[in-house]
Amino acid sequence: MRSLCNATMPAGAVLLTLALSGCGGSDGDPEPTAMTLEQFQVACAALNGTAVAGGAVSESTFTAASDGAASATAVPQHCLLRGAMNQRTGIDGKPYALGFEMSLPFTWNKRFYYQGGSGVDGTLFRALGAYTGGGNTRNALLDGYAVVTTDSGHRAEAGVANGAFLFGADPQARYEYGDQQLPQVTAAAKALIRKFYGIVPVRSYFVGCSNGGRQAMIAAQRYPDLFDGIVAAAPGFRLTQASIQGSVYQAQIAAAIAPTGTDGRPDITKPLTADDQAVVRQRILDACDALDGAADGMVSRMSACKPDPLAWACQPGESGNCLSAPKADYVKKLFDGARTTAGEQVYAPWPFDPGMAAQSANPFYTIFAGEASHIYTTPPTITADLLGYGLGASVDAEFAKLSATNPSFTRSGNDFTNAESPDMDRFRARGGKLIVFNGAADLAFSIHDVESYYKKVQARYGADQAAGFARAFFVPGMGHCSGGAYGTDQFDAVGALVDWVEKGTAPDAMVSTARAAAGVAWPGRTRPLCAYPKEAIYKGSGSIEDAANFSCQ
Repeated sequence: MRSLCNATMPAGAVLLTLALSGCGGSDGDPEPTAMTLEQFQVACAALNGTAVAGGAVSESTFTAASDGAASATAVPQHCLLRGAMNQRTGIDGKPYALGFEMSLPFTWNKRFYYQGGSGVDGTLFRALGAYTGGGNTRNALLDGYAVVTTDSGHRAEAGVANGAFLFGADPQARYEYGDQQLPQVTAAAKALIRKFYGIVPVRSYFVGCSNGGRQAMIAAQRYPDLFDGIVAAAPGFRLTQASIQGSVYQAQIAAAIAPTGTDGRPDITKPLTADDQAVVRQRILDACDALDGAADGMVSRMSACKPDPLAWACQPGESGNCLSAPKADYVKKLFDGARTTAGEQVYAPWPFDPGMAAQSANPFYTIFAGEASHIYTTPPTITADLLGYGLGASVDAEFAKLSATNPSFTRSGNDFTNAESPDMDRFRARGGKLIVFNGAADLAFSIHDVESYYKKVQARYGADQAAGFARAFFVPGMGHCSGGAYGTDQFDAVGALVDWVEKGTAPDAMVSTARAAAGVAWPGRTRPLCAYPKEAIYKGSGSIEDAANFSCQ
């Protein structure tokens, strides 16, 4: 993270007013209660048992700063809280509660950071305030934010098949996971901040990736008054549809050409061999690498990359850099995405990025199959055999069950899970800012789905007005949330958001850097990430390793 225009302050000093001109505060901002470190420790211990709506704090522990250099998991001196709300027994006879964890730093910057979840939650993530993208060497807690996380109302069950998904048998657990945890956890967190520091936060931020990105979109659309700025990274805002495509559809098209596994069923992780995947990568690069003016092993002009995988089938006498006809047909079906028998697109097509060749291995199959069967469809399919579910289910039937309700499950999966509405009138009116980004080699969520959504936002507000509060960025070669051997995945989206919220500096572009740890052949390469619909185009001269030689067009 670069400087965030939010200088931190110790709770235990005579606290001077932050000089926040252009940073979202003013000389009239209230100041936190002054405490020495000893008083801070005492106040931390005193929070144990503090009531919040529907529950209470059950643990409060002073935590010393970690030793060594700053890192993504390092911590400063802080008060660590854990608590729960809504303790109850579900209709499945199992115990549930909406758990939360908070970290309240001794040196507080008067800001609040809600760290979004991951997977299907069910874990009480450490409240460090993880930053997005790859290669982070800091976190929000280190930078002075009060941070909260939540398990979203359930805990994954250990020692049983598909224990992460079994909460889908309880309606209330579904709803808290879907959208109900946000206002409750935020209210509890802000109440505890006020009790502890004596003031409410000057600014509030939500940052999340994947399921956390979905929650971020929920926040902007359904709870627009909670956060000043939101980063929605790799957002599964149409997660229900993505789960059907990523499980039932992809399992069945893979099964048609996959080898038989040791269990006698198709091994859907191996429809393409390693050599086949190399052909897909090379064909994409051959077709699209140079479209941005630079043959650099990346596909940066994604909007123009539209090859036909059927053309990759081997012709008579051809044996190199091509696929068998059945495999070429499979690749086309994979990239085109699922459709119902009536022709309706189930989710979205995949972009042609060289990193997308790995999609053929169905890396997210288990989580998508578990979500689709147990959580998003009504009634749920509770099963220990997720492969059997994907191979045997009907795309049409499961797609229809995403919209279904019954007397027990009164909200559909689409309703409690997704965040598809372009209506952000209230969020925009209050001055909220939203940054959405997605990797082009993300094997879970497609940039085309984000693009389609952002076009709806533009249609509602006009392109210029939409860009005034919401911007989308597509990252060539980046995988799910971070990583990817064909791109540049290290960039500061949170810093860009804070600058936008607190300085009024809108992010036209963010500079991203390639990391050796991501597997790239060009560590240290930089590129501009351009706000949609612009893309990074080579200027025609200068090193292709330097972002300065590319412009957003």
